[in-house]
Order: sequence, then structure tokens, then C-alpha cells
Amino acid sequence: MIYKALALLLLFLPAHNEVLAQKPFTEGIVRYKVKLRSADNKVYKGMYTFTFKGPHVKKELTLDNGFQDVVLIDCGTGKVFSLQNRNGKKYAIQLSMEEIVKRQDAFNGFTLKDVESDRNNIAGYAVSKSKISYKDGSSAEVFYSKDWYPPQSITYERFPSAKFLPMEYSYTDEHGISMEFEADQVTLEPVENAVFRVPPEYKMISYEEYKQLSK
Repeated sequence: MIYKALALLLLFLPAHNEVLAQKPFTEGIVRYKVKLRSADNKVYKGMYTFTFKGPHVKKELTLDNGFQDVVLIDCGTGKVFSLQNRNGKKYAIQLSMEEIVKRQDAFNGFTLKDVESDRNNIAGYAVSKSKISYKDGSSAEVFYSKDWYPPQSITYERFPSAKFLPMEYSYTDEHGISMEFEADQVTLEPVENAVFRVPPEYKMISYEEYKQLSK
């Protein structure tokens, strides 16, 4: 149950234009150390890697218990695939871009208020600490870099259209799963186009078909 909820949750994790735009992070890798605490208080650690190139985003989560989730996003064509390995069979599940954008509705229109500037570097970049407030009255803290911002508005679910690069943040979802993220690598480098393609060994299926398999 936790893995189903997590796979949906992680599609589009980290807000408003109050932060001055710097440079779009158009090509390269941002990697986060992750700590996940389940609703029954089990703790897992791992890595969450974001790979960028133009309209493409690849998000890959790996945990120390063997869990892996990969999402391929093409904002040019509007196609999204979640790569899953179920009982030894590999599936590329096509997801709805419209549904993904809709999931961000609750986080749109947020405001930022800086609490502390130029804290110790995270992954080699100076960061600012800010309080982020959402329209439902909830709030959270985020450490961010003003040097870069994700070029695709849907990259971070809780920071839609962010004009900053989130470097450290945490949240708890509606299932009681809490996650902590801290960047440990921010690298501008060329990325091969093949990184964003569905591997040939994965069978493409719709989300409805996947739900039938999961019963």
C-alpha cells in the first residue's frame, strides 16, 4: 500500500515569482539525499535524482529497501511515463499530464518570506531559508538557491512554477508519509537524449491497465 501511494505521490514533488529569476537549469543533474518515514514509523533512506534537458525531465527515486520509481516527462509533447517493475515484468505506464497539473492546484499561488539569507552552502551553493505559505493556510520551510530555477513549471509538485532551485525541504502527505530532501549534487553537464526514452524492454500500457494488474 505504501508503495502505491508513494509512486503516485512522487510523480511531481518541490514558489512564487517573489524570488528574482536567475538562470534556468536547462541541462544537467540535481540529486537529493532522501529520508522517508512511513505512516507506521519505518524509516528508509535513498537518493532522488532529477535529470534535465530542454523540455525533458527524468525523476528517479531509489530507496535502501530496493524500492525504485522512475518518471519520464516530456513537456514538449505532454507525455509522461512511470517505469515500474512488477513481479519481474517491466511496464511503462502512461500518465495524464492534465491530472499531474491538476495535482498542483493546491500548491499554486504560494508566497515566500525569507527568514535567513546566505546560510552555509548546500551542494556548493549559497542558500536562503524561507517560509512558504499556501492558500489553504498551511506553511513549510525551504532552503533554496537563487542561482537557478527549473525550466519546467511542473518539475516540483509543491513548488509549481518555482523561480528558485529547492535545496532542502520536507513535507508529510495525506497518507502520513513524511519525506526529507537535501541536495548533494548540482551539476551542469550535457545529457544524452537516450536518458529520456522509454527503454525497449518496458511494455507501454495505460494507467487503467496498470490498475487492473495491481488488483
